Amino acid sequence: MTKPFIQIIHRAFVVMNIFDRVFGRLSKPTSEPKTEQLDSHSSLFSQVNRYASLIGLQDQRQLIEVISPDFTDSFQSMIIGVDLYQQQLIIDELSPKIQNPETLVGRKLTIRHQKDKQMINITVDVIAWSEDTQCLHLALPEDTTYAPRRRDYRMELLSNAPVNAVITPVYGSPWHSTLTNISLGGMRIIVSGDLRSELEKHKPLKKCSIVLPSNHLPAEPPIHCSGRVKSFRFIGRPYRRTEISIEFGAMSESDQLAIEQFIEQVSIAA
Repeated sequence: MTKPFIQIIHRAFVVMNIFDRVFGRLSKPTSEPKTEQLDSHSSLFSQVNRYASLIGLQDQRQLIEVISPDFTDSFQSMIIGVDLYQQQLIIDELSPKIQNPETLVGRKLTIRHQKDKQMINITVDVIAWSEDTQCLHLALPEDTTYAPRRRDYRMELLSNAPVNAVITPVYGSPWHSTLTNISLGGMRIIVSGDLRSELEKHKPLKKCSIVLPSNHLPAEPPIHCSGRVKSFRFIGRPYRRTEISIEFGAMSESDQLAIEQFIEQVSIAA
């Protein structure tokens, strides 16, 4: 059998499995009109299809990545349940464990799962922590579809026309850097020297100041935003440097527009 056919069969099996688990709970007394029963069953089918990706992760016992803005490191967990009636997503306790997980209630978590070059990337509200089951209860998100990892076009920049940026971490001295590429969602920079001891994945960055080239006088003011380290690597030759990929955080609409216009100008010039 071909791979697409196998995937179709597997998805049908997942859907039927969910129907088997919850169909009884939707059953109505025989005195109710059949139209209401059909509406309920149709609504169930729509929700099962909508949350099929999360249901699949639960059935396949796949690990998911969980990110909290309160921690620099990400966590792992598994989906324990998709409650279509209370509109809740239930996940196992975080690994590594955190002290007082009940303090996450009312906070937001980002959940990610990568499949090939596609990724689920959703932000959810923490509703409750169950001490009995050691599980977190989250609000079901609106969108649970896989999407390409990179949604924004990434423009590679030439070394003979450098774009400079100053990155200010929460602690420590600012990093003076040069951009190698930029998109509406982030950038990659080069900083001289070995910064590995100062870097962690998902490390928050207090401030990013980017100076875009301008043909106008006076020059445009720098772009300012917060950021987060996505990845990094040290390169020893031909000179010692650290490459850092940064995801943009809070940014004004005017600065977003400036980046978009800059990318368009560089694209036309290329």
